[in-house]
Amino acid sequence: MPEGPPTPPLSADHALDWPGRAATADAVRAAVERRVQQRRRLRRRAAVAAASLGLAVLVGFAWLRPGTRELAPAPTASATLIQPVRQLLADGSWIELNGDAQVRVEFSPALRRVALVRGEAHFEVAHDAARPFVVVAGGVAVRAVGTAFAVRLAPDDVNVLVTEGRVAVDRAAADPVAAPVLPLAFVAKGASVVVAAADLAPAAAAPVVVAVSAPELAERQAWRVPRLEFNDTPLREAVELFNRHGNVSLSLASPALGELRVSGTVRADNTAALLQLLRADYGVEAQRRSDRELVLRRPR
Repeated sequence: MPEGPPTPPLSADHALDWPGRAATADAVRAAVERRVQQRRRLRRRAAVAAASLGLAVLVGFAWLRPGTRELAPAPTASATLIQPVRQLLADGSWIELNGDAQVRVEFSPALRRVALVRGEAHFEVAHDAARPFVVVAGGVAVRAVGTAFAVRLAPDDVNVLVTEGRVAVDRAAADPVAAPVLPLAFVAKGASVVVAAADLAPAAAAPVVVAVSAPELAERQAWRVPRLEFNDTPLREAVELFNRHGNVSLSLASPALGELRVSGTVRADNTAALLQLLRADYGVEAQRRSDRELVLRRPR
């Protein structure tokens, strides 16, 4: 029989195509070993990919869980004294600013002039007959020598409240140095006047001066009284702050009561309001030891 064509050598591409070929035993074993190693590498890659996918799913699940958000920090316990800003002027007068009120001081040798730019302020004027003290607000001038009064600048009017002495209320265009002969109004202690833009017209009627009752006067000036603000404050710290600014002395019946946490805002001069807060919200009662001393206790 004639001989067939010669068998081509075994290559890597045809290493496993041995059943139909006359490959040598060594070449077959080498081909099998390479295929085994290749399959092992494929299995390792698949395992790594599966692990990575599982981790990604786990992380994604944890990220999307609604209960895994970071909690906000708890409020910090505090005891704060809130009071208006007090400003001492060069002449010895005092200004108290309510909230974000703003003034501009313009003193000269002949005149003590203060412009109320915004809000409400209270003025305690040092006596100096030779240098008038004039507060200008919204086209209105309030003139004093030695007195105390509050001025509130509103969008539509100017409100003047006198707490001591007497002031003259006039148009700001009037001569600030010369004593007014016929101003818009004279306002004495315990009275108030509201001047609107229409009252500044030359032919306008004089604004009406009204008496202010003692309760109303106290209410309108309440912003001047320091307030105590407690936020989750140990009662012992609240008592210490109140004793520094209040009009009576408080003490605790036991050290354990001082650990009680309290919250609220009261006026520093209003002992009754503080005692009502402690009794209604925390069951703490006050026992009078003397006219100026109270003992706080919690009935069992």
